[in-house]
Amino acid sequence: MERNRDIILEYNQVNLADVNIVNILGLAIDNVLRDQSIVKVMNMIDKRSLHHIIFLNPYKIQKIKFNSDLRLIYSKASMYLTNGAGIQWAAKMLGSSIKERISILSFMMDLIRIAEMKEHTVFLVGGKPEIVERAFFNIRKSFPKIRIVGRHSGYFSADREKAIIEAIQKSEPDIIFVGLGFPKEDEWIYKLKSELKHGVIISIGGSIDIISGIIKKAPPFFMTRGLDWFYRIITRPWRIGRLFMVMIFFVNVIFKRLFKKK
Repeated sequence: MERNRDIILEYNQVNLADVNIVNILGLAIDNVLRDQSIVKVMNMIDKRSLHHIIFLNPYKIQKIKFNSDLRLIYSKASMYLTNGAGIQWAAKMLGSSIKERISILSFMMDLIRIAEMKEHTVFLVGGKPEIVERAFFNIRKSFPKIRIVGRHSGYFSADREKAIIEAIQKSEPDIIFVGLGFPKEDEWIYKLKSELKHGVIISIGGSIDIISGIIKKAPPFFMTRGLDWFYRIITRPWRIGRLFMVMIFFVNVIFKRLFKKK
């Protein structure tokens, strides 16, 4: 209990004064450290308001830039966090800097740990039925007192979708983790927000699969260099199209820098 109080005290002392926004190819990104992002989420929960948090990487930025529906969804979100190392590189190329590349899994675990201490409630959506159950079991194993008030796989019909939304409305979770893959998860969150009054909804990609143990994290060599996205491509070659989108991102940043110098 004393350790819990110490951890909460540490977060209470986190300074948000130097939090700012960095613009990458026309998209605003919150320039925060991981502990600052956790504090911002805690503030959102305390205010009982409704929020959407998006993790960004070069591929997502390219897709958002050229899709009007995604741009609308992006514009309505509350916080945009850097997940891809390519964004740090882009910021440096364009004359600014990103404090930290935030791992979605690390962010989730920090948030779940604090949620357990503060008795906040959590709802999980994503993965196949057996995967979300294993993820639920693994989270409860690490955080025995966490209040997970609902969970559902990411595969559902229109009728089942209504039941999921009703379950979320009834349980009123403080935090909703949605892992349907990009851009489906953000499109669904945008729809879900119109049905809720409060809660922090977070796009988490394939993190539920990883927490379940079914899919392994990228090896440390890739993780420490911010190349986990590249590892996913070479291990899942059907996603090679994403590599081309990332290359376009890099080219756009280079042209932006060249134009900026003139």
